[in-house]
Amino acid sequence: MSIKPSAVAAAVACALVHASPAAAQAVAWRAVAGQSGSVAVANLPPGVDRSYSDVSIGSAGAGMVGMRVSSPSASSGYWARRNGVLSRYVQAGVTGPLGPGRGAGETQHVFLSYQGGWSEAGPDGQRVFAARAGDPALGDAQASWGLWRWDGTKNVEIARVLTDGALGPGLGAGWRFQNSPEFAGARMVGGGRALLVGTVTTPSTATRDVVVLHDPGTGNVPCALEDSTDPTLAPGLVAGDSFPADWNGSLSVFAVSAEGAIYARLQTSNSRGGIWQLCDGAPRALVADDDTGALGPELGVETAYFSSVYGPPKPADAGRVFFVATGRVAVGGASFGGLFHHDANGNWPLALNGDTGAYSPHWLDATFTSVDESTLTAAGEWAAFEATLHTGDGASPVGLFRVRPGEAPEPVAIIGADVPYAPEPNRIWSSLRASAVLANGDIVLEAYTNPDNEYALWLLKRGEAPRRVLRAGDVAWVPTAAGNVQAAITSFTPAGGAGVAQYDRGGDSWIGADGTILVSASVNGYGSVLLMATPSNPIDLIFRNGYDG
Repeated sequence: MSIKPSAVAAAVACALVHASPAAAQAVAWRAVAGQSGSVAVANLPPGVDRSYSDVSIGSAGAGMVGMRVSSPSASSGYWARRNGVLSRYVQAGVTGPLGPGRGAGETQHVFLSYQGGWSEAGPDGQRVFAARAGDPALGDAQASWGLWRWDGTKNVEIARVLTDGALGPGLGAGWRFQNSPEFAGARMVGGGRALLVGTVTTPSTATRDVVVLHDPGTGNVPCALEDSTDPTLAPGLVAGDSFPADWNGSLSVFAVSAEGAIYARLQTSNSRGGIWQLCDGAPRALVADDDTGALGPELGVETAYFSSVYGPPKPADAGRVFFVATGRVAVGGASFGGLFHHDANGNWPLALNGDTGAYSPHWLDATFTSVDESTLTAAGEWAAFEATLHTGDGASPVGLFRVRPGEAPEPVAIIGADVPYAPEPNRIWSSLRASAVLANGDIVLEAYTNPDNEYALWLLKRGEAPRRVLRAGDVAWVPTAAGNVQAAITSFTPAGGAGVAQYDRGGDSWIGADGTILVSASVNGYGSVLLMATPSNPIDLIFRNGYDG
């Protein structure tokens, strides 16, 4: 089949391109926070140095920066940026909108501590976080851990340990979330809903892993439960199967799509693995090992089956899910492996190891030898991934590719290669690092190049030569008490942890789905500063929240 470019692709093609006052600098980088008190930040005391961590941009982008401030102590707590302004939404020791907001008999409760390391933003700006709350007069021994949702104005408790009531896992009497700070990982889904992946204790005090969907209208509804054969909570591949589960509160195999669908790569008690859609009725398998039917690969061979699925699934638009898998064309037959995508009609190959035709790298005489699932990102119709190649002269270069269903893999950057798969004439890629594909197929790439081992962020637009969007020596706009000033960037790294983008799993990281980028930089005269760049052409639903909302 042939897929035409989306109607919005041309409009997105200008994403990230700004007219900057600095000559030849393509992107305007603006400080949204700084550890030096000389960087003016609304709602933080002027002239006072700060310390912050847990920094990231929300999965939707839209300027939704989040951070945890630890000093000055009067400003400590979790902060979020909305409508262009950073505001605190969690503070220890207080009631009111910054407190836990517990109900009758508990209105005096305050946050005594909160779980560092994460606070996730949903596509609408609502956030989820873990904290310990209780009556300050009774102390920590009487307090309880819970999960809260910040709805933009106040905190609403959505789960609590040691209760089988409305804040419990929804499994009935005697089933309670385990009493631990890490009792559940959580991710906002949208509309106040949240995915919870946690551990519960049973009425007999055994422990089980559980997947729960919190909905403001219906409360906590279980979606999958370790060792359960209940058809509403079990894999459903064969009668009596179950999820053995080893989730332990980790979201590593789960993904939340931009539309709010929940997917996971799971194993069953029958030693079969695959990809399931959860929390939309009973668990529904989309991909499964050892299946030559609808859950297997569409390779034109009726006997073909998957043997392993790797990494978390990467959902995109219209129910499309990208994944990496291996298998065989028949029992005892030739093996295959590569990148696939699931849609309503089946599981289709996009890039296959060893193929010399439609699913090959389309570069010289090279073939794919392995697709790196840890580098896979997805958005819109598109996926991007790194792969190791094999060439006729015995070389094994690594390259970055983009692909969409109905089209062949397109090489974008190949380590050591010449133009057009080099960054520019007389320069080669030497190391590919974090990357992210946007909904129009453009790719943002963190990379080193030679000569001079130059470090930069690059924009790899379809049909155009690569261009830098950030490197040392570029300038940033920094707000100060005297007004906005320009200062040179001396070094930087993606905020929220280096690595592949997380928005295709509903997670916060260094880049949002709309192309908003957040970096932690050293800026001449201002020290450590958070810098953000936003796309210049907001269009369609990708940018439905704008940049600051």
